[in-house]
Amino acid sequence: MSYKILFNGNETISPEEISNCIEKFGDSYTKAVTKIIRSTNSLDLNIDIFIKNSAILLNSFGMARSGPFQGIKYDHGKVGGSKRKLKACWDAINRDLLFVRKLLDEQNLRPRSRALVQLEKDSRTEVVSYIWSAFKKLLPITMGNYSYGLVGASKILFSVFPEIALPVDNSMWLNVFKTVDFGDVIHTMADEIIAWEKITGKQLQTCDYSENTTLPAVYNVMAMEARPKSK
Repeated sequence: MSYKILFNGNETISPEEISNCIEKFGDSYTKAVTKIIRSTNSLDLNIDIFIKNSAILLNSFGMARSGPFQGIKYDHGKVGGSKRKLKACWDAINRDLLFVRKLLDEQNLRPRSRALVQLEKDSRTEVVSYIWSAFKKLLPITMGNYSYGLVGASKILFSVFPEIALPVDNSMWLNVFKTVDFGDVIHTMADEIIAWEKITGKQLQTCDYSENTTLPAVYNVMAMEARPKSK
């Protein structure tokens, strides 16, 4: 299989280069991801955590300025603006989310930062199938006048499962993964991380020196780096 995120052709991207990309990526992203990882460390999941984490991430990526989530704010630990859309998202997918949380809790994966690759293949397939189901249910709600909702749905799922899901932006959907199947994206991410670690002998999350990280958080930085550069 040809990998594009952690590999340059047949060669692995070095751990040092990955660390440099993370370091220069920006404080806004790092702070937002740190907040959602910390708030999900307790493994609790309810509507308040869902709305708070979604608001944090949507604001971090500038998705509350326009579109279906326009006006949602997050400031000093509080969510402002209309929460109607986020409540609709929770109503649509909370059963899938709670079931995934239960599956992951039963696995007792440690460290949590490596949960994605610690899942046995059958367990990963089951977890991803429920996340893919939730993703499809989100699309009618996250869809805007100029988007199909793919970006918003992926970011919302990352905000509650930062150890499994990937926040995929438009350019990544179109030019990097070239699919609309979120399940395929997660499986590809896991397989590529496993392949990279086997060759380098390193654990990918160790490329991120911050206190709170996950494999998808690191992989996302490199996926954004892999997007075609604007001329």
